Amino acid sequence: MQPQYGSALADFIEGTLGWRMWGRLGWLDIKRRYRRTMIGPFWTTLSLGIFILTLGIMWAHLWKQDATTYLPFLCSGFLVWVMVSTTLIEGCAVFFSAEGLIKQLRFPYSMLVWSVVWRNVIVFFHNLIVFLLVGLYAGVSVTWSTLLVVPGLLLLILNSLWMVILLGLICCRFRDIQQVMSSILQLSMFVTPIFWTTDQLGKRLISLVDYNFLFHVVDIVRSPLLGKAPSLWSWVFVGVVTFFGWIAALMVFSRFRRRISYWI
Repeated sequence: MQPQYGSALADFIEGTLGWRMWGRLGWLDIKRRYRRTMIGPFWTTLSLGIFILTLGIMWAHLWKQDATTYLPFLCSGFLVWVMVSTTLIEGCAVFFSAEGLIKQLRFPYSMLVWSVVWRNVIVFFHNLIVFLLVGLYAGVSVTWSTLLVVPGLLLLILNSLWMVILLGLICCRFRDIQQVMSSILQLSMFVTPIFWTTDQLGKRLISLVDYNFLFHVVDIVRSPLLGKAPSLWSWVFVGVVTFFGWIAALMVFSRFRRRISYWI
């Protein structure tokens, strides 16, 4: 099929400008998941806080680290990781889960992509309460570098968008990819410095971190939360991947956008 770049760009622009719709869709989806519960999405925050507190104290003791240093590191990294992994898993089903809407209404498909990313951003800010409490306990310093969390989060959102577009299209055609992606993310969580620091890896295997995109996309948000500036290599690496990722997403989306309604 011939790519239709104009239609793909028009779809994304129209979908982005329809922020009232995808913003409402994301918020209503969260409300639907926690309907008839007393504290709604804060159940996720509560369970995440218990997990981080229990695991952080135990692992800090096992690895003989100061809890006031390890807990903020674990909490900030895990919060960002939860956002990334959940967005990718939900992004795999972004199109075929909206089969009813796609077959009945005419609207920009990118609106569904924005909805997935937006609701996970909302959950991230809910979960950020856990880090604020941990930060108060550990005495995390607020510095000028903390402001870098804003561009870091924006870069994370930009990368989430193109990854959801690609995964949504691939999984729409090949449903098994969703299970493969889930397994890959489970493994990646342990080979990415989320529970451990790069210093513990040693110089021989440091390249596994230097070229790990998931580490850098987590670190550009985690480091500012800890009052530190991410390394220049992290900004460059994420910036380059963002550029080529969007090119790939545009090429695939422009070529197969018309097939979505048939694949689902």
